This record gives sequence, structure tokens and C-alpha cells, in this order.
Amino acid sequence: MTLILLVDFIILLLIRFFIKIVLTIFGWATNIFFGRLPDRSRIWFYLMLILSFLWIYCLLGKAFPWMFRIFGDYIPQGTITKALTTFLYAVCVIGIPPAVGAIGAFIKGVKKSDKKALVSWFFKGYRYTLRLGCTMAVILVCTPVIRIKRMLRHITAKNLPAQVAGRGNIFVMDEIIIALRSSGMAAVKKVPSKFYSVPVDMINNIMKELFNYVSDRDLYVAAENVNIYLNSTDLMIEGRPDMVEKAKIAIVKGFVENDIFLTESERSRKVESEIVTIYRRWKKDEITGDEALLKLKKLTESGFLEGITYDDWAILSIQANEAQRIILAKKTNC
Repeated sequence: MTLILLVDFIILLLIRFFIKIVLTIFGWATNIFFGRLPDRSRIWFYLMLILSFLWIYCLLGKAFPWMFRIFGDYIPQGTITKALTTFLYAVCVIGIPPAVGAIGAFIKGVKKSDKKALVSWFFKGYRYTLRLGCTMAVILVCTPVIRIKRMLRHITAKNLPAQVAGRGNIFVMDEIIIALRSSGMAAVKKVPSKFYSVPVDMINNIMKELFNYVSDRDLYVAAENVNIYLNSTDLMIEGRPDMVEKAKIAIVKGFVENDIFLTESERSRKVESEIVTIYRRWKKDEITGDEALLKLKKLTESGFLEGITYDDWAILSIQANEAQRIILAKKTNC
């Protein structure tokens, strides 16, 4: 009897905190599988995932009734309640796919006046619901496994903004490897675990259609006690805390020679672009070392004053200092 009460209590707690648990896993999953989604659309996309998972659960519950029976003790019995439960079930099964399609249309900015496009999205909702629901089920398994692995190995993960989309993932990985090796960190490309790759592979087509956004899990960069995975808008760096920070600094310093943005705001990216431009003009002998140093000094004095976050300021400072260091080293050798 005591065991039954204990099991009932645990189930009640799981039901009560289900939304909190799911949202927590969403937070973990975003960093692990997707990176930074657009703020305006993030909550709507989460809602699409939740509704799709609920739809899959309803279908499976019909095939496997025990999935519904675990909630039976917490639903009042009676003819009205039974009829209401049946009605809600029908609403979920019939109504969720078009609702998911409608949310997708909203994210894409489809206008209400465009009836043809709206109808198309309503039907597209069935495909989205099936794929998102299955993906959510896999995420609920893979995400806790990855988190537990991190805890057992005492490793952490941080995301570094990076404009990866459109650059070619192999090119970006090669640039990361060059940057890491320049800081004395041996690095190679490897094939990731299925726990990291399967959810991304399942959902990439939808992410591409909704956000023009694709994470890469075909390969990742493995370095000394640190692994780096590519998303469209950032890099996920996983490893020992000290090595994660070392890798971040190495990438920021190394990326002064390419045009992959590591800052987030438009103002910050303008400054970052100017640093790269000054550095490249110096390398091509279009300006002298003294002129380049003077331009970098003026840029750091005037460009970092307003409208830039601390994180962006830190990245720009490292890149400007790295450019100055290389120029000064060349002058000294000459």
C-alpha cells in the first residue's frame, strides 16, 4: 500500500511539473541542437513542438491504452467527464495539425489575406506535426543523456555567436581548426555521437523552411578536452570550463583574418568588419603598419563607446589587440 501511494505521489508530481520539466529540457535542447533562435519566434516554435508531441502521444495512447491509464486516477469519473475527455481527445487529434500549420504560417509572416498560402500551411501542418512530434520524443531522450554525461565528466558548454549560415560548414570548421592550432590546441574533424546528430537530422528541413537555419551535425571539431559544434547563428563549445574559455579566445583571435562575424548587434558587426578591413589592407600593403595601428587605435577609442554589449566589446577588444600584436610583431622583425 505504501509503495502504491509513493508511486501515485511521484506520478502526480510529474504531471504537476510537466510543463516546467519540458521547458527546462527545451532550454537545454536549444543550446545543444539549435543554437540561438530568433527571439520573436522562439516561444511559438516551442509551442509547435509541445502540440506536436501531444498529438503523437494521443495517437500512441489509442494504440497503447496504458499511456492514458496512468492519468486515470487523477481525472474524476462520470458520464459528463468521459464525454468531455472524448471531446478533448478528438479536438487534439483533429485540431493540432492545422494549428501547428497556422503557427508556422505566422512565423513565416504569411498574411491573412493570402488564403491560398494559409490553406497550404494548414495542410503542411500534418507533415510538421508528425516530424516535430517524433523529434520532440527523441529530444526528451537525448537531451537528458547529454546533460548527465556532462555532469559525470564535469564538463560545461557555452555558445559563441557566429554568422555561420552561408559560409560553408567545412570552411568554418577549417577556420576553427586553424585558429585552435595557432593557440597550440591540436584539432581535427570527427563524426558526432547519434545523441547529438539524430534530433538535428530529423528537424533540419523544418528549421530551414521556418528560419533559413540549419545546424551541422555531420561533423564537429574535436580539440584538447573540448568539442565544437556548428549551428547557423553560433558555435556550441563543450568541454572542461578552462578549455572552453581557451578555445573561445583562440577562435576570437584567429577569426580576425576572416569575415565570419562573432558579434551579435549590427553596430558591433560594423566595428568587427572595420577591424578585419584594416588588417587586410595592411597585409596587402595598401597601408603602412603605423597607419593601421593608428586606425585601430581610433576605432577602439570611438567605436566601442555606445550601443555595444559587454560581450561584444570583449570580442572586439581581443580582435583589435590581436591585429595590433601581429602588426607590431612584423614591425619588430623588420
